[in-house]
Amino acid sequence: MRKIPSIKKIKIKVIGIGAGGSTIVSEIAKNIKKASFVVTDCDKRILKKGEKNIKVIQLGEDISHGLGTGINPILGEEIARKEKEKITKILKNQDLLILIACLGGGFGSGATPVFAELSKNFKNISLGIFTLPFKFEGEKKTKIAKEALEKIKENLSGTFIVSNEKIFQVIDKHTPFKKALSILNKNLILILKDLIELISKTGVINIDFADLRTILKGRGQIIYVGSIICSGPNRTEEAIKKVFQSPFYGGAAAAFFCKNILFNISGDEDLTLKEVERISSGIYNICPQAKIIFGISQDKKYNGKVKITLIQAGEEKIKKSIRKKIVKKEKPLKREAVKEKKKTKKKRKEIRRSALEIKKAEKEEESEVLAQEKEWEIPAFLRKKIK
Repeated sequence: MRKIPSIKKIKIKVIGIGAGGSTIVSEIAKNIKKASFVVTDCDKRILKKGEKNIKVIQLGEDISHGLGTGINPILGEEIARKEKEKITKILKNQDLLILIACLGGGFGSGATPVFAELSKNFKNISLGIFTLPFKFEGEKKTKIAKEALEKIKENLSGTFIVSNEKIFQVIDKHTPFKKALSILNKNLILILKDLIELISKTGVINIDFADLRTILKGRGQIIYVGSIICSGPNRTEEAIKKVFQSPFYGGAAAAFFCKNILFNISGDEDLTLKEVERISSGIYNICPQAKIIFGISQDKKYNGKVKITLIQAGEEKIKKSIRKKIVKKEKPLKREAVKEKKKTKKKRKEIRRSALEIKKAEKEEESEVLAQEKEWEIPAFLRKKIK
């Protein structure tokens, strides 16, 4: 009897880098089982907080002496580059790597670009989930975060960016700080759970890891993960609208130019073909330029409800205001270029004219000399007669 080949288990590793990344991953590890977890930092105090199912790796003890880097990303990068072998061991033999860091500090902003750079050596999907600092943390931290993000993006398959500042849109201003961060972390947990569920759950029409690889082919893409559950008579229309909106991540369709979409529709046995058609058409109408892969799954827990989980991948858009500024700057430059061109043409004409005049003068001089030579050859008594 022929043996049916076993389905390959997708290896997923979630890596928390720095103090913030380690805290987020510690909370995520309590709720997700289908992945392995690593937290890494140079600060021993941070690493002591890890959960039992998390592998803890300290880097750069000889440089930082078990302490943090302060707000010094150069030191964070130096540690990571010195520990390339350790980092390579963390990254290898994985199908999906997810890097998580809070950018703006020293180790997270300095070491994460090195992790991203080394991840290119492996044939896997590499995603980054990164938070940006609050405004009250100061301009220096914001600048460090943005500079780090630019280095990271180009080396990962996709980057998912969360602004801490968005938390104020969903919480009361009297909410304790720790609780507010926990709300943010819970949203990140839901995103990861939905992402892992999307590629591992068997459905009526399956989405698998190969589909995820297809939409995230290449490097340097921006990604958005949206997930929504709706019920009631207008559940499909409501779900289409809300899946593209998030108080944490902004309207995905407006944030960047979408190239690829992967989405799954979940429902109970009451999910109709017409609803599937409405959802698919609705998503296509929002992003008609995108290549779309979709799946359908059934689950009794969605009785009377419909759930859409969606991943968008694309490129950043230049804002209209910025584009106008660029155009305004370009126009004077173009005018100057035209003036220079005219001057150059004029000079060429002048050079050409003067060259022709020189040639003409030379010919005239030559003809005069010849005429004189002829005149000199004529005997003196005949010259008056010829003239």
